[in-house]
Amino acid sequence: MVLRAVYMHHNAFDDWAVTARIAVDAAVRAGELDGQAEALESLGKSAFQALRLDEARDCHRSALAIRRQLGDRRGTAVSVNALGLLGLRLRRLDEARAHFEDSGAIFRELGDRRWTALLHSNLAESLCELGRYDDAVRILEAALADFRALGDRGSEGNALFLLCWARRGTDDLEAAGQAIGAALAIAGTEDNQVWRGHWLMESARLELARRNPEVSLRLCRESAAIQRKLGDRAREALAQDGAGEACQALGRHEEAVELHRRAVALHRGLDGRWQLACALHNLADALDARGEHEEARAAGEEARGLLSAFDDPGAAARSRRLDRLMQRG
Repeated sequence: MVLRAVYMHHNAFDDWAVTARIAVDAAVRAGELDGQAEALESLGKSAFQALRLDEARDCHRSALAIRRQLGDRRGTAVSVNALGLLGLRLRRLDEARAHFEDSGAIFRELGDRRWTALLHSNLAESLCELGRYDDAVRILEAALADFRALGDRGSEGNALFLLCWARRGTDDLEAAGQAIGAALAIAGTEDNQVWRGHWLMESARLELARRNPEVSLRLCRESAAIQRKLGDRAREALAQDGAGEACQALGRHEEAVELHRRAVALHRGLDGRWQLACALHNLADALDARGEHEEARAAGEEARGLLSAFDDPGAAARSRRLDRLMQRG
């Protein structure tokens, strides 16, 4: 398990999975249930990072069953949190929120300050996805105080990244800028490209909200380059899609179409219906702006079909925008 932190922060998906599988097999042969649960958790995390989501779910459910059998409260909370993160990735937002609340309650009972703060951050992310930005701000400010007291720079940076998202959602763009600037400063100080590549995209979204599409485009391109080097196709796809949105704001519709097409192609090879639906919607917008209404309708219809699997407010709002686009076409 010593190598897990190395793999986690450097996107070493294949090496991580190989090591974790060896650990699972060794624990099974030795009949060590606690070691088996720990190794399954590691394997589940490696599968999650590599977007093998069915495998990740099975691993975390198996680890959770063992930990409940052993009466391991801390391990149970860790596994429940992992299932919450999986729910976030699959955009099962109410399910994710419930998992984070359950896990956080256990960690509060155990008096674990760091894990309680981590669960607050995860809960805040689900609230941002649900559009409950004021609630997210309140939770994140409390989590930030804990991370700073604990000296946990990575978690502090992630909470600042989320705080920017939440502040942007409340239209407090100045406070949002302060938050993401502080997050990127942490990534720079720690020389962590995984963090920088991820957090740059929130900075790009903020610049788009500030009506600075040229700056947004530059940040998206930098993020895409980092993710390509790291081998993170999911985050590269998000960066390409963000670059397309910036090009649309600049009136560069032909370039936007190509960028959204790249994002769609990347997402098709991954397990992310929501992300693919968003990229297809953006592609439909760009095609429509370029006068290619038939292709826009085809992309929009596919996006609408994918969105039907989701029932949260963000999905409903996106579906309404798609309906208006389809009516125009």
